[in-house]
Amino acid sequence: MAKLSSCFKRLFIFFNLLFAIVGGVIIGLGLLGQFFYHGSTSEFENQTTGFVVLYVVGGVTMAMSLLGAYGAHRGKRIPLIVFLLTCIIGCFCFLRLAVPTAIYRPEVEQSMEEKFREVLPLNRASPDVRQLTERIQLGLKCCGLFSYTDWGQNVPDSCLCQGEEDQVEGKCQNIPYEFLFLSEKLIYRQACFPILKGYMAKAMDIVLGVFFGFAVLSLLGAVMSAVLLAQVRRSTVGVPVVSSVSSQLSKFSFSYQPPKYSELYNVPEKSEKSEN
Repeated sequence: MAKLSSCFKRLFIFFNLLFAIVGGVIIGLGLLGQFFYHGSTSEFENQTTGFVVLYVVGGVTMAMSLLGAYGAHRGKRIPLIVFLLTCIIGCFCFLRLAVPTAIYRPEVEQSMEEKFREVLPLNRASPDVRQLTERIQLGLKCCGLFSYTDWGQNVPDSCLCQGEEDQVEGKCQNIPYEFLFLSEKLIYRQACFPILKGYMAKAMDIVLGVFFGFAVLSLLGAVMSAVLLAQVRRSTVGVPVVSSVSSQLSKFSFSYQPPKYSELYNVPEKSEKSEN
């Protein structure tokens, strides 16, 4: 097992454990969504592809994170190389999704507005469109898609202000209404489409943040795994050379003996000194 920097290795393992938790959360969201949509067969069939994507993304994220943590803990090159390649591919894929979404965002908003204008006037729209619009009006406290005039002279009761708080806050307005005799209706001032557009903008901001965030994290994971691979390579190359040199030096020190002719040369010299 190669020796790596303990601090950097722990940081990399912690980074991968966070990624594994994110993968588990993604799988959990898929299971939760499948549980809620299981009651309606038609809606469940339409959402099956989305659930499969969540399971695949969550499973791959968790598997690669655990593989990277194992490679860092054991100092193995192959798991780190696989993790490096996966991070590079993931970074490219997230950028491939995020950049076009950011570029074509104004066109998406314009296309959404055009689709809403196609159903006008609401009093002549299909029953499904009218029911959906009325549910939106009750939930968001608004009237009409772009104005209360979208309903013509048939403004529904879902546009009526329901509480005194809304009247005090200035969310309501009086409009003329003719039924047997001329009277007024107190309806919500705000149209529904600007509110829906704001929610869509927030949703796209969240999606873009997730895409760019995962791209940055994938790039960070690739850099960290590349540094660990460099450490593994230095440790595996340097250790055998040092051990071989040290073993050769130890053999040389134990096997070294002074030459024999020095002893023969010194013996006569000592005998002469004793005679003198």
